[in-house]
Amino acid sequence: MEKIAGKIRSMNLVPYLVIFYMVGITGLKLNVTHDLFRALVPFNLLLNLALLLIYHGPLNKSFAWKALAIILAGILVEMLGVNTGHVFGEYSYGRTLGLKVLGTPLIIGVNWLMLVYAGLVIASRLTTDSYHRMIITAVLMVAYDFVLEPAAISLDMWNWGGPVPLQNYLAWLVIAFVMAFFAEKSGLVNRDNKIASPLFFVQMLFFIILDVWIVISELWV
Repeated sequence: MEKIAGKIRSMNLVPYLVIFYMVGITGLKLNVTHDLFRALVPFNLLLNLALLLIYHGPLNKSFAWKALAIILAGILVEMLGVNTGHVFGEYSYGRTLGLKVLGTPLIIGVNWLMLVYAGLVIASRLTTDSYHRMIITAVLMVAYDFVLEPAAISLDMWNWGGPVPLQNYLAWLVIAFVMAFFAEKSGLVNRDNKIASPLFFVQMLFFIILDVWIVISELWV
């Protein structure tokens, strides 16, 4: 298995990643394939996680419990948020992200892990200061969420019932910083992970294109 992973790590998958997400945009915007591609969103997140782990390098128990801690923390904070409205504001999850427990899709924890991991890898390219890396990671994650919101609502990932509240972004900033603090201090991240940064920015580009498409569609109508 490690031999296969090593071969994958030796490849430049970025062009294929771009093509993969462009196909995703097309599939989501064609009426005939929209429902199928929307149903594949959770599997796409799992595929992204698999790539991140492959490029991380050999895994061990220490990495596993740290990664699991962030996944569980992400699920728990979302459960608290969706059931009380006191964390991010009043919102509810739709069907797109799959299996839910207490109104919260379990896959959401995977997304928190990927964003924290990728954010720290990007931040490590910008500064050697540990706390600056945490701050940059938190800001990157808020920027990602800002770009994500219109597309996520359109795809029925979640719904606010109104404008996205400022509380949501402030909560993201604080929670992302806490998770980045844990990941940084525990040594979770392999800063040489070659797929983490491209994965983060390709996803952001994916959501930006969807956002622009949404705006154009509304203006066209």
